[in-house]
Amino acid sequence: MRDVIQERIPLRFSRRELISAEQAERIHALARRTLQHIGLEIRHPAALDALGSHGFRVAGQRVFFDAAIVDAQVEEMRQWIAASASEPPPDDGRLSLGISTYSLYIHDVDTGQVVSATTDRLIQMTKLVDTLAEERVHGAPPGIPTEVHPDLQPLAQYRIAANTARQGAQPVDPTSARTAPHLLDMAEVMGRPITSLPVYLVSPLRLGGESLDVVLACQERLSHISVSSMPAASATAPVHPFGALALAAAETIGGTIAVHALTGKPVTFGVGVFPFDLRAGAMVFGSPENLLYQMLCRDLNRFYGWPWSPAPNNTYVMAALPDLQAAGERAAIMALGASLGARHFGAVGTLSQDDIFSPVQLLADVEMRDWVERAIQGIWLGEEAVDDWLAEIRDGVEHGFMGRDSTLDNYLKHTWFPKRFERGAIGAWRDKGEPRLSDQLKDEARQRIASHRFELDYDHRRELDRIYEAAERAAN
Repeated sequence: MRDVIQERIPLRFSRRELISAEQAERIHALARRTLQHIGLEIRHPAALDALGSHGFRVAGQRVFFDAAIVDAQVEEMRQWIAASASEPPPDDGRLSLGISTYSLYIHDVDTGQVVSATTDRLIQMTKLVDTLAEERVHGAPPGIPTEVHPDLQPLAQYRIAANTARQGAQPVDPTSARTAPHLLDMAEVMGRPITSLPVYLVSPLRLGGESLDVVLACQERLSHISVSSMPAASATAPVHPFGALALAAAETIGGTIAVHALTGKPVTFGVGVFPFDLRAGAMVFGSPENLLYQMLCRDLNRFYGWPWSPAPNNTYVMAALPDLQAAGERAAIMALGASLGARHFGAVGTLSQDDIFSPVQLLADVEMRDWVERAIQGIWLGEEAVDDWLAEIRDGVEHGFMGRDSTLDNYLKHTWFPKRFERGAIGAWRDKGEPRLSDQLKDEARQRIASHRFELDYDHRRELDRIYEAAERAAN
């Protein structure tokens, strides 16, 4: 045997764009006409007055935007994206996972019940997530403490993660203009200033609400603002993707123009459209349609200047429990997305869209991620690893292949062994007492939580507590 360089043949798929350049132009042209003739409803009296004073045409609560203004704003965003672009990291085939912070409920590993997310429960769940940081699982906490005053919930989330997670607190969207500055103060204390905030539009074609209030209250501390919406095809947008994409583009471009005029800050938008099933009366995440809509939107956003990413990476599913549906849908999303180039998947451990966080589902998602990661790494033929293949085969036939040096030296290079999935035959499984994967994952979650030891240092904790108490006074 000789030393060789292991060269795998990676598994990569490709796809054609689902929207041609000509179709993107026509979608944009319809969005432009929509803003010119239908306009954007502004549900914010001060913003409406300010936009009128900026020279925009106003009729009632609607503001209208001329085609030249629309195209100028799009071009400004394209230039900002190009100036801000950086080289993507090399593709090593490794996949990372992200946690959603929106869940209101937790799937309890002891009772099996779905219970409200509270501060104490979220501390335990954050500990679990933090034990997976070395396995490229990022973000915390995985939910909203429901017993806390709504204006304080984002600050409570941030404090939970900062106090409990070695990886620190990730930015959480503030929900109240009264307390948002305190959240930004917390982030500065932790050395991770929040300099960009989102504005969310309500489909169809409405701008207003808490996110706009927050941005206007914090604009002096921001260097960038993002605009997005969630139109649902067949419910709050046309059923045909062409029309839904045009409406989504119109409302986000209109929102971008308005927010830029109100703040003077760089503002970017991204077009998103989501499937809605009339029979279920809900958006249907985890569906084939959602995969296709993600790809459609990525193709159209390329027209608006964003780097093209052909792969879906949104892993939200509608299953309410960590069951066969949740596993099947999320595995399909990861396998297709990773094969097309996605290297990060969000919302792991989350069920019922983003309502429920499940420790069992999180651990299952990590195992599915590892399965997919191994698959896309591809295969090494090993032809160059053996000098005399005829002799190798002859000796293996006579004495067996399991004990050969070539097998023992290279087994791990060819074979991924799961941490959680079963690989033994039925006899070995029965000898172990016929274990269930769900029970093993519950045990692992408990053990991980119990083994977590990180705690934020006293000085940072004290400063975060001081800011939180100031926010409490502002909220009351």
